[in-house]
Amino acid sequence: MIDGKDYVEFDSLQKMLGLNDMTLFLSYLKEVYKDLSERSEDKKKGINKITFFDYIKIPIFIAEKLFSALDKDEDNFLNSHEFIEGLQDLYMGDFESTLELIFKILDFDKDGKITKEDTKVLLSYLPLKTDNTQIEYKFQMQSLNEIDEILEKTFGKKHHIKQDEFEKIIESRQSDVYLQILCFLYQKKPFNSQNVRPLKDSKKKVTFSPKAKKKSSPNLSSGFSGEHTKKKMVTPSKKSTLSPAEAFLAAAEIKEEFLNPISKTSFIDNNTPFLSGMKGMIRMNNQIVPNSNNNISNNFDDVVKNSQFVLNSPSRFLKGRNQNKSELDDFDMASNLIQMENLNLDIDSDSSSDEEGDNKKKKKEVQEKKKKKEEELKQNTEKETTSYENWVYKISSSNKLIKYFLVVIGKDIYYYKSEKKNELLGMHNLSGCYIKANGDKMINGNKLYCFQIVFPGKHRNYYTSTKQIAEEFVLNLKKGIGYLNFFDFYEMLDDIGEGKFGLVKLGIHKSTQQRVAIKIIKKSQMKDNDAELVKSEIDIMKLCHHPNVVRLLDHFENAEYIFIVMEYLSGGSLKDYFILKKYNFNEKRAAEIMFQLGLGLQYLHQYGVVHRDLKPDNIMMTETENMSQIKIMDFGLSKIMGPEEHVVDGFGTLSFVAPEVLVRTPYNKEVDIWSLGIILYYMLTGLLPFDDDSDNEEIIAKMIVFNECKFPKNAWEGRSDEVIDLIKRCLEKSPEKRINIESYLKHKWFKKFNLGKEEVLKIDEIDEMKREKELNLNSPSNKHVKFG
Repeated sequence: MIDGKDYVEFDSLQKMLGLNDMTLFLSYLKEVYKDLSERSEDKKKGINKITFFDYIKIPIFIAEKLFSALDKDEDNFLNSHEFIEGLQDLYMGDFESTLELIFKILDFDKDGKITKEDTKVLLSYLPLKTDNTQIEYKFQMQSLNEIDEILEKTFGKKHHIKQDEFEKIIESRQSDVYLQILCFLYQKKPFNSQNVRPLKDSKKKVTFSPKAKKKSSPNLSSGFSGEHTKKKMVTPSKKSTLSPAEAFLAAAEIKEEFLNPISKTSFIDNNTPFLSGMKGMIRMNNQIVPNSNNNISNNFDDVVKNSQFVLNSPSRFLKGRNQNKSELDDFDMASNLIQMENLNLDIDSDSSSDEEGDNKKKKKEVQEKKKKKEEELKQNTEKETTSYENWVYKISSSNKLIKYFLVVIGKDIYYYKSEKKNELLGMHNLSGCYIKANGDKMINGNKLYCFQIVFPGKHRNYYTSTKQIAEEFVLNLKKGIGYLNFFDFYEMLDDIGEGKFGLVKLGIHKSTQQRVAIKIIKKSQMKDNDAELVKSEIDIMKLCHHPNVVRLLDHFENAEYIFIVMEYLSGGSLKDYFILKKYNFNEKRAAEIMFQLGLGLQYLHQYGVVHRDLKPDNIMMTETENMSQIKIMDFGLSKIMGPEEHVVDGFGTLSFVAPEVLVRTPYNKEVDIWSLGIILYYMLTGLLPFDDDSDNEEIIAKMIVFNECKFPKNAWEGRSDEVIDLIKRCLEKSPEKRINIESYLKHKWFKKFNLGKEEVLKIDEIDEMKREKELNLNSPSNKHVKFG
């Protein structure tokens, strides 16, 4: 402790990764790069995004920002230097290297500054500390409040800070932002020290020289450990709802060994425990619009004045994207952010006192106790890493058998000439791969047993001399990738809808008999961009836990299909409800529906989620009764963005899409507010404010951009001024003038019916009671990575 503050040494923190040999680590990264780059559509360019996301296995928003930070030439591929040197900086770089990388992750628009708002969005995707499988809405809101407090201490009154300011803050005032992100990336590293070790005796030599370490800035205080060369940081908040830093520091006894060292010996866990959670999370790229050197005006009014170009073919990017989507293509989340599963991180916190009276015998007993606990943790962690080895055969192009000694370590497989393992021939990483038995085959009079590894774009067959060896390989390979079979947990029943890439079926959980909706996506029909959208959709649903957002229960994937398991909502879509009621709603019921939509949308916007396709077809009802709960679904076109981040992608459904999308000006969450205004207008009249009798897309698009919304007397007679005012505020052409979601929820129309913020708590309580009664989310399929 220095000046009343605890500090942690960066070097000691990093040593917990157990990566002690830079050349060896670079050799490993080189082999991984060689394997992953082979899966890209352009192998010369390097590793593409979808492959990197499969490999890194962290929440899509963080994964995309990490990819962007590594992608120095901004070509949407990681070349060998970007991948190898980037991960070298992250896992074996000095303090300045890791700080620079994390700063780049937080610098969304790459202007050399990070903002409080962008930082909040990214921190909100870190795992939370909870013993529950289900993250509760109230707990999520508590975590957002805590993040606000962290950012207040970090940024103070400043809206943005530069890298040198960020470094000084970490050293002297507040390290939570840096350490929580760093510890999370350390915890979720896509390898183990056991994966690196096989490269030790390899004859393959790395072609990259270790980068010279940057000179660290002087130590904050010379009184901490008596050494002047080690970087120290203020320790993160001790009572945090965020889990990464505390779990990582606790696992290595930093609070005892590093903050109040009793000896020069520190615990180094060579096999850092992995914390479960958000597994398989992938993020699609946002098509970022630079703030400078941009020939597209950011001002909507300026673009409209000069637009003689834009509206000649809106169907080029709208038609066919989603207008025929099933009304039951529901989605959402509510699942595991991060839990700590069976890791035995409860290392004893006993520490010997330096006060007079403590004797050497007591210190020795404490040290021995610590050492025993550390060995137990190491052994338990090693058990988590699947390891298996045996002989296999591959068949050459000339139909000859080639014998290899194959070693499986977690998600990596290694080829050797002999079982002595003194000459490594090559390796493959199993991220994004699938395993299956493949029968037997007679070769040269010998019966061999086959198993197959399905890599993206190709497959490899391996043969063994006995059926038992083949089965053992399949079993251990499946363990390595975390395989679970969809059909072990769910049974599919009737078709209830049809989506762009497949069917939506009614299903039942085999053990709980709970009815579910299962969205089945056929991967062969998807392009890379479609795959990114689907994976992004799943990640968004995993995050969401709100009574007005459809919940995800499970998701599985195999070589052919993706299975998305959601809560089954028997009430049908909001569009069905409108038709059933013949658009004859009193304003009180309309306000209740629109307020719930606003609450759900506010929740999504807090996490940077822009839905981009809000319409009655994508809003579900929990039951058929009039007072049914309303839930937003279908995040297939959604994106996660920081508050100041913008995109120009042409996504949406024409009748509900905002004008800035049509004219391709940079947009953000304001597009969802426009959709709310269209939905409210449609619900009260059965008409669309911008429509054409002949369904001419060109005419409709021009009306959306240029025409003001009209309220004809025959359709609006008897409606209040307040509801018309709200619609007008939602349908402001300029996004800068459009009402925001907070002001929307406080509008006088809602107050007229006594609808307030407390409504979400009432709905949440109802939702929780129904969940406890109907769902069992502690099924085995909710505790692992799922594959079909």
